[in-house]
Amino acid sequence: MAARRVSAEMSSIIMALAAALLGFAFFKYLPNYTPEHNWVYGVPGWLALGYITAQLWMLLDSALRIRPTSIIDAVLAIAPVVSGIVCGVLWMVGYLQLSPFQLNALAMLVATGFVEFVSTLWVRNVVLQRGVSVLPGTTVAG
Repeated sequence: MAARRVSAEMSSIIMALAAALLGFAFFKYLPNYTPEHNWVYGVPGWLALGYITAQLWMLLDSALRIRPTSIIDAVLAIAPVVSGIVCGVLWMVGYLQLSPFQLNALAMLVATGFVEFVSTLWVRNVVLQRGVSVLPGTTVAG
């Protein structure tokens, strides 16, 4: 039996959900985390750059396919932003204790997630001018 290739859309969805869940877990279960080594302060920026590069690569891969794209990927692209906003609100009301390093990581999570979400919507709806389907392989009559 041949192995089925995971689509770029599914990989993008998995990455967005993983970023949202891992980000929340980092802020919740490592309160006031401050790195011991100075080089660690650059890690959130590099992770954000790697994440958005991979997401844009997958977006272009799915955009070049001649088939309708799913709205589920575009909807779930906002998951890291929502997770980051929730963590920010929890920090503001005193439920989460975040260090300056974690606040920087939180800002990176929200900004990168926002860039991913906007670029996903822009490429799919403005550049490609394609219809949107709820499930891969189906189209919505308009």
